[in-house]
Amino acid sequence: MTESRRGTAGGVTLQDLGFLLFLGAVWGGAFLFIRIAAPQVGPLWAAEIRIGLAAVILLAIAGPRTYRGLRGRFLQVAVVGAAFSAIPFSLIAFAALTLPAGFGALLNAATPIFTALVAAAWLGHRLTARAMAGMGIGVLAVLVLVGWSPLPLGQETLIAVAASLVAALSYAIGGTFIRRHLPGVSGIELATGQLTSGALLLLPFAVLSGPPGAVGTDGLVALIGVATLSTALAWPIFFRILSRTTPTVASTVTFIVPAFGITWGAIVLSESVGPELIAGFALVLVSLVLVTNLPMPSFGQLRLRLSSALATRSAASPSGI
Repeated sequence: MTESRRGTAGGVTLQDLGFLLFLGAVWGGAFLFIRIAAPQVGPLWAAEIRIGLAAVILLAIAGPRTYRGLRGRFLQVAVVGAAFSAIPFSLIAFAALTLPAGFGALLNAATPIFTALVAAAWLGHRLTARAMAGMGIGVLAVLVLVGWSPLPLGQETLIAVAASLVAALSYAIGGTFIRRHLPGVSGIELATGQLTSGALLLLPFAVLSGPPGAVGTDGLVALIGVATLSTALAWPIFFRILSRTTPTVASTVTFIVPAFGITWGAIVLSESVGPELIAGFALVLVSLVLVTNLPMPSFGQLRLRLSSALATRSAASPSGI
């Protein structure tokens, strides 16, 4: 599909915007769901149930198609399953035992920063001065989050922060591996294959960790929510947006997830939204704009777009309202 057919950032429809907001909500909600479920069943079992249930759902939808599309590539898919599912989901669940949902969502927004670094080292992509400045601001955001946080700055907190950052690094490695070794594989096939392999890879470790803990009603709802809404359903929607618009437009979901992670944590778990989260979120936004090279419209462009939209609406309304 050509770029012109896929549209541009200026041609995003209300449906596309709704899908992006939905993805931000469910991916931000994943940190809330895991924050609830991981202490009950254990972090490895929370990750395994999330991956396994999502894999079952997608296998029911695209199982035969996935087998045909990935035949002869099972080793590569297993690598992606480890880097995109088994490792990061487990680390995020482990960090959720200590870190609030919004805090974890903000740390996970470091994924594009790590992706730029991995792509530079592995694929030879050039790091621009703008990207390096964004990485520096991203490091500052982590320092603000950790240093200004009311959480006790002890070993437990630092290990949880490190786990979140390693999870973001794992996502970056998985994404770069896909671009290098699995070009041309459709999104639904890759999602189904990597979740299935991730579930199989993680299962022995979950079993060795002991039986899952007793789960309450809230934990059960959280596990179902993170597996269905935040994993199985989110992937196809994301790839639908990618096919309808542009990679730049699709990537803007990265900006939305932390906001929802903070919001859900505050509403459902009464997590405090302190100055460190606000400052960290602002720094993360600046960092992501720089690292992803997202073109930001000027004030004049925004004013022109608003005037054009109002004029179109007025012309379509007989009363001019």
